[in-house]
Amino acid sequence: MIKRLLLSLSLIISISAQASSESIHSGTIISDTMTALPNCLHYQIPIHYCMWISEWGEVNTTPVLSHYLPDLVVSVFTKPYDNPWLEINKIVDSIGQPIQKEIIQGFTGFDVGSGSHSLLDSHEQAVVFKEADVIGNPALMMIPQHGLLPTTSTSWKPYFQSMTDSVLWRGLPPAALPEEGMALGLNIVHHVGTGLMNWGGVYPHEGKVIGENDAQASAVIAERAADLVTRHSEYGHIYQNLSTACGQHCSASPIQENSKETYFQMIYPITQNDCHILGSNDSYSSHMLNPEGAYVWVVWRHYEGCADGDGQYLGRV
Repeated sequence: MIKRLLLSLSLIISISAQASSESIHSGTIISDTMTALPNCLHYQIPIHYCMWISEWGEVNTTPVLSHYLPDLVVSVFTKPYDNPWLEINKIVDSIGQPIQKEIIQGFTGFDVGSGSHSLLDSHEQAVVFKEADVIGNPALMMIPQHGLLPTTSTSWKPYFQSMTDSVLWRGLPPAALPEEGMALGLNIVHHVGTGLMNWGGVYPHEGKVIGENDAQASAVIAERAADLVTRHSEYGHIYQNLSTACGQHCSASPIQENSKETYFQMIYPITQNDCHILGSNDSYSSHMLNPEGAYVWVVWRHYEGCADGDGQYLGRV
């Protein structure tokens, strides 16, 4: 029943959604998200139930559910005005640009820079820098609520915008980042990629990555930006926390790398209809590279727990 509803909604939205080759619109994001729902929802038929007792002494049950929800949209792009998500670029980022300029000029005395380094030092030849936005997925408004756990994400809400976090996002000053000094050790475990693949470390949470594959470097930056928003405190970074509590006995997974609890679906410059762990088995080959250096992903988080019942929780059966 749920799959039929999702497929019907996907068909309706895909007819109305339009986007140019140089940008992606909110309608397209909704359409791409809904199209992937049958492959990314991973809905499990309840085999366990939660018991509740009302104030009148009546015992009622609710199902224990397990599934994923497309909570966030992460955009990664080279210049402050190049976010491919059209509406966010015109509204949210247009506000962030002057804020970023003022912050950087006040802190360093220089204008805001962007893009890859082009220095004579050979060690800097493969350094990529990107901006990133993490926004609540507008498609959440279209997903049927019946039979699913409630999302903790709010559609359209800006959870992270690198322009307003521009000082630490640029690693300035390094002394302000305790994780900077620990990055080498932390990234032995916390990096994007499994097995022998290592696209880049999750630490520090900044927009600079060393790598020659632009799509892979952008994926590392997307993981870093998304990773921030389910942390309670991350060394002075400016962001809004995304809760992991979806009810009295219900939890959503924190975003984490190389974990089956967090999946990414690329929707720009190409559209994937399924979800992956970043760095797991996809090399992000030439057909995924964007000459403009801009990429967009939907982030799917795992939800598990009891649908809320009436009264005091007794346990699971």
